[in-house]
Amino acid sequence: MKKAAFIFLVIAAASLLGPRLAPWDFDSSPNPAALRALPPLTEVPYFVRLDGSLIPIAGRNRHEPTKIDRSWEIDGDIVRFASDYRRLSLPLEELRRDENGAPLIINRRFYLGTDGLGRDLLSRLLAGAPHSLGIGVGGVIGAGLIALLIGIGGGIREGLLDETLSRLTEGMLAIPRLMLLMALAGFFSRDPFTLAIMLALTGWPALARLIRAQTRSLVRADFIAAAHAAGTPRARVVLRHLLPGLLPTVLIGAALRVGPFVLMEASLSFLGLGVPSPSVSWGSIVSDGQSLLLDAWWISTIPGILLATTVWAINFAVPPAWREEC
Repeated sequence: MKKAAFIFLVIAAASLLGPRLAPWDFDSSPNPAALRALPPLTEVPYFVRLDGSLIPIAGRNRHEPTKIDRSWEIDGDIVRFASDYRRLSLPLEELRRDENGAPLIINRRFYLGTDGLGRDLLSRLLAGAPHSLGIGVGGVIGAGLIALLIGIGGGIREGLLDETLSRLTEGMLAIPRLMLLMALAGFFSRDPFTLAIMLALTGWPALARLIRAQTRSLVRADFIAAAHAAGTPRARVVLRHLLPGLLPTVLIGAALRVGPFVLMEASLSFLGLGVPSPSVSWGSIVSDGQSLLLDAWWISTIPGILLATTVWAINFAVPPAWREEC
C-alpha cells in the first residue's frame, strides 16, 4: 500500500510539473524524418546553428532502421553529414564552432525513444499527464457531487422522489458508458473541462447507489431521530449530522473510481475523441503508435505500461479494509 501511494504521488507530481520537466518540445522535432521511431536510450549528435537551433546527425539504414549513422566530414567550407537516408551539406559558416574551428557537436539522449514523427516520447508523456490525470480526477469530483445529491435525495425521501431517482440511476447503468461518451463527444467540444464534465455526467450512478444505501442506514440511527425530535430543520440535519457520516463513504468511493475514470479518458483519446491536437494525452500516444507496433513497440507499450501502473497505484493506495466497504 505504501509503495502504491508513493508511486501515485510521483506520477501526480510529474503531472503537475510535466511541461516544465519535459526535455524537448512535445509537439515538434528538429528533423521528423531523421528522428522518427528511435529506440529508447538512443543518443543523437547535433550541430548547433548560430541562432541556437539544432541539426541532428542521424542517418538511417533501410536494412537496419533502428541503427543510427552519426558520420560527418568537412569538405572545404562545407560540412556533409548523414540525415535520414541521404547525406546533406551545410556551409561551415552557419554553424557554431569549438576552439579548434571544428563544428560544435552536442549529444542528446532520447530516454524513452521517439514516436513516428520524431518527437521525444518522454516529453509527450510528461505533457500528456496533466490531461490524463486532470480530466480523470475532475470527472471523479463532478461525479461525486452529482452522486451525493442524488444519493441523499433518494435516501432521505421515500416515495415518488426515491422511485424516480432509482429508475434514473438504473437507466444510466443500463447504457454502455463508452457508447454514451462517444455520442456526447460528437456533439460537444473536447476541451479538458468539457471532457471532465462528460465523465462526471456518465460516471455517477454506481456511487449514487452506494451513497443512497448508506443514507438509508444513517437516517434510521438514533442521533438522526433525536435531531428530528428536537425540531431541527431537515436541511440542518443533512448538513450537520448526515453529511459527516457519509463523507468517508464518498471519499473512499471517489478515490476507487479515479483509476476507471483515467482509463475511460484514455479510451476516448485512443478513439480520437479526447483532447484535440496539438494537446496530447496518454491514450492518444498509444493510438499514435498502433500502426508501428511491430517495428517500434515502445511508442504504444510505454504509455500503456504507465497507464496500467497509474491505475494500479491508485487502487492499491487505498487500504484493503476501506476498499471492502465500497
